[in-house]
Amino acid sequence: MQQATRQYVPLQPLAEQHCIAAKLDALMALCDQLEANLTAITRSKHLDSVLHEALELAVEAVDA
Repeated sequence: MQQATRQYVPLQPLAEQHCIAAKLDALMALCDQLEANLTAITRSKHLDSVLHEALELAVEAVDA
């Protein structure tokens, strides 16, 4: 069995790590907001489509 070797990974200073984490939190919040907006737009378009189809069927029923 091979023995594990120690590897050192350089880390940013703690203050910079906090800045990076804060920026990531802000970006994730923006992504969540964009996702919510896209979901709302998709629902709205779907609702418009369903209403349009229902109105077309109603007009066809009245015309028949």
